[in-house]
Amino acid sequence: MTECEICGAEIEGKAQYIAIGSSKLRVCKTCARYGTVVTEDAEAQVKTKTSVGSEQAKQAKQAKLTQAKRRLYEQMDHEIEEGLEIDDDYGRKIKEAREKAGLKQAELALRINERQSLLRKIEHEEIMPTDAVRKKIERLLKISL
Repeated sequence: MTECEICGAEIEGKAQYIAIGSSKLRVCKTCARYGTVVTEDAEAQVKTKTSVGSEQAKQAKQAKLTQAKRRLYEQMDHEIEEGLEIDDDYGRKIKEAREKAGLKQAELALRINERQSLLRKIEHEEIMPTDAVRKKIERLLKISL
């Protein structure tokens, strides 16, 4: 199996190739929306040209790829931040509701089918819950984040 050059996930099935600027990336179906889809033949041509090119050309291409990935990650972070509609004090709200319901972290984690370490990180606001996890917590604790 191959890995997506954007998110690092294993690519199931056939990989897709996208262009971001002058960079070509092999990505999963989810990350394909961040660039322009190109055919596999175009990707093979790029690989052939790269193998013939000098070491400096390879380094320049790698630098451009790194820069494109950095811009892409920044864009993805921005999109994520815009899409979040969760309160700033979500961790405190979850902890208070959990304690009010008389549940320990381990019990809540078991009931929502998630790891206790994930719940701890969410309560300490180290990470933001995904929409799926947020919905499970809201449903079980009868709260709105």
